[in-house]
Amino acid sequence: MTEKNKPEYPARKKAMQLLERMDRTEQNLRKKLAEKEFTAEEIDDAVAYVKSFHYLDDVRYAETYVRFHSASKSRTRLFQDLLQKGVDKETASGVIEEAYEGDEDAQIKRLLEKKHYDPGMERKEKQRIYAFLMRRGFPTAKILRALDEWDSD
Repeated sequence: MTEKNKPEYPARKKAMQLLERMDRTEQNLRKKLAEKEFTAEEIDDAVAYVKSFHYLDDVRYAETYVRFHSASKSRTRLFQDLLQKGVDKETASGVIEEAYEGDEDAQIKRLLEKKHYDPGMERKEKQRIYAFLMRRGFPTAKILRALDEWDSD
């Protein structure tokens, strides 16, 4: 490609293409652009460009993520996931406080039903379900309380 035909802002164009496919955090977009070997200045320009049109918004990303996953994940797990995706702590905790609608006790019971929990199950199967709930980020005390309530019913 000759210099004359080269796009004027290739990093901006790539940023737009990446955001077209899926919503991303700023950290994720910067990482993807760096993988394409754009310079730090080009990446900064591209990020500022997409932010100016509100195509990149970590708060919106976090709100969408929490709304979509709040039925199956605990507050703690959502917070950890958002941090891992590059959302800062203040934004993550604020969004979870506002947007999280889950009742963790009800969520655990719903997941126990989904996993066909039965008090008469073998111990190994109970441990598997317990581990599943732990991976979803539910506190041990709430899981054990739900299991005890389920076993006493």
